[in-house]
Amino acid sequence: MSDKKMLTPAEVAEYTLHAGIKKATTPTKKVLVSAFLAGMYIALGALGSIAASYNLLANPATYGLGKMVAGLMFPAGLVLILIAGGDLFTSNILITLAALKKKVTWGQTIKNWSLVWIGNLIGAAFAAALVAKSGVFDWSNGLYGGVVIKTAVGKSNIEFFAAIASGVVCNLLVCATVWASYAAKSVSGKVMMGWLGIFVFVCIGVEHVVANMGYLLAGLIVKLNPTYLEAAHKTLADVANFNFGNVLLHNFLPVTIGNIIGGMVIAGSYYFLFMSKSEN
Repeated sequence: MSDKKMLTPAEVAEYTLHAGIKKATTPTKKVLVSAFLAGMYIALGALGSIAASYNLLANPATYGLGKMVAGLMFPAGLVLILIAGGDLFTSNILITLAALKKKVTWGQTIKNWSLVWIGNLIGAAFAAALVAKSGVFDWSNGLYGGVVIKTAVGKSNIEFFAAIASGVVCNLLVCATVWASYAAKSVSGKVMMGWLGIFVFVCIGVEHVVANMGYLLAGLIVKLNPTYLEAAHKTLADVANFNFGNVLLHNFLPVTIGNIIGGMVIAGSYYFLFMSKSEN
């Protein structure tokens, strides 16, 4: 039995290949339940990151520190997925490796991505609704809820191609993080690798579609509460165009496109390095 502490990059490529085959051939109902759990975990991690830092995020003078604190909390969602299990849309873009190797079809790949995206959305909505119903957004006279609305409205107003670019950067980091976590053979190793890249993407402030499902759906739930609007220094006119249709068109769509591109860059690069027959 090997006593190696980690897999080599080439061994990670083989692991990712077989994981992709398994994911792409899992029955629909199991994919949806697994994706539901992952969406719930990511949304709770995202909202938890705001809970840990909303006082800092609300003050321009401490905003950078707030991002760092949020980055320390946010990776909890991905770590839960890596250890407990779950299908996350962004990391499932790594199935690209199995598709390029022709072990699964592109039809199977796209079907998996579509099912996982839907399951993640349902899980994130479930988590957002529970957190909103729990009353925790009332903390500090509604400041927590105010920061959620401010964050959500800002994310729904990103320029389309900027949102795509942001999504690319985000999933370069997420897929590299998940890839690296596959190398770890211990729980502690997976926790550390699952934390590292996600901390970076939160500090940069790039767009992750599943995390945004948590932020934006929570924002939609609480946007009509005058206490939260006042805490966010916003009026009803400021949030008049903040609705599910605009969220879908101006955030979920471009960020999804960007996340796919970013994940395919990582998967395609490692396919070329370790699995293609090119000698040049």
